[in-house]
Amino acid sequence: MPTSTSPIGVADSLTIRSEAAAAVGSELLAGGMASYRVKVAMSRTARALGLDSFTSIVTYTDITATATLNGRYRTRITQPKHVGVDVDRLYRTQRYVESLPPRGATAADVFEALARINARGSLYSRPVNALAAGIACAAFAFLNQAGLIEILAVLLAATVGQAVRRVFQLRQWNHLLVTVIAAVVTASLYLTVVGIPAQLGWIGPGNLGGFMASVLFLVPGFPMITGILDLVRSDFSAGMARLTYAAMIILGAAASIWTVSVAAGVETHPATPLGLPFELELPLRALATFIGVLGFAIIFNSPWKIAVAAATVSTVANSLRFLMTEGGIPVQLATLAATVLVGVAAYVIARIKHVPRISISVPAVVIMIPGYAMYSGFAMLNAGELAGSVLLLQEAVQTVLAAAFGLALAHLATSPAWRRVHQPT
Repeated sequence: MPTSTSPIGVADSLTIRSEAAAAVGSELLAGGMASYRVKVAMSRTARALGLDSFTSIVTYTDITATATLNGRYRTRITQPKHVGVDVDRLYRTQRYVESLPPRGATAADVFEALARINARGSLYSRPVNALAAGIACAAFAFLNQAGLIEILAVLLAATVGQAVRRVFQLRQWNHLLVTVIAAVVTASLYLTVVGIPAQLGWIGPGNLGGFMASVLFLVPGFPMITGILDLVRSDFSAGMARLTYAAMIILGAAASIWTVSVAAGVETHPATPLGLPFELELPLRALATFIGVLGFAIIFNSPWKIAVAAATVSTVANSLRFLMTEGGIPVQLATLAATVLVGVAAYVIARIKHVPRISISVPAVVIMIPGYAMYSGFAMLNAGELAGSVLLLQEAVQTVLAAAFGLALAHLATSPAWRRVHQPT
């Protein structure tokens, strides 16, 4: 005879209900959702399924949860098969959770809905995904004062690099290994493409702006930002794990491109400012921001309306940030103000369009993460330029913290749950 906790023959058992609630959390965690929102979604699903409570601990790679029903409890550990970033999965899973009734849902309905979401696959083909990375990095190259030849080289190198990265991602290879392979391929191709123009004297030596920009598609913006947001919520196990992962990926990519530059005998130098008039540079930077964020949103598998919304928000915020820095305000304070604006705008859009707030805010902020300074600081450190590398790395860390804390302040200002010490149950 099946027991009350057996999944066999008992559709509404404690086991089946807890499995369904945990499956929702697994989908969101696999798509890159911050741990607090994963807990909220599982708790809401558990209530809809009739469970008395559902308490969980969410890290970057697994979920430990205890469900209770009529005085009985069950604890289980859930691990997604693959953790990455998939905004479409986040969007559709959250929309389904929001549509659940307060009571009366069945585990079968939950599993069926999740199966439909998983069956969708990627919204964009591999060529579109790769080209989006190339376009995004080319936009970054312009923001880093790269010239036209360098921008075109970045477009080609980053497109090929993302295509290679995507092949190994779909095979579920180790993330660090995939990052190293993609960084080596991208950096090598970039140096090969710009080699002839550099020899002919068409561009200056070093090409640091374009060289560093070509690998910026490898910057782990989602885990970096959500990791700090987790820490703000006191989810230390998830936050530290995400930040450790982000640091590992950044170091792997930086070490790879530095090794390529040393092997090729390239001495990198800061890019020469383009010297554009302010009246022309401001709209061009706004356009580059829109294109760059749109490209990254496509890499994150964002539905088109979410990608355009994130790009629009970032264009306004990053233009404000540029105006503030041109006015003499430190880049850290300018970034803080810009990301507060992003966070508030993401809250408004999320309420109106019923999309995950993180799907707007994180892609919009990724363009402000100083990947150029991170990689340059690492390269200078290995070259023995200690003072310059420390200044660059300090600025990079402070800017990342300012970006994340800006989003955190926006959350605290707009979400009552964030202002209280409360864990979903």
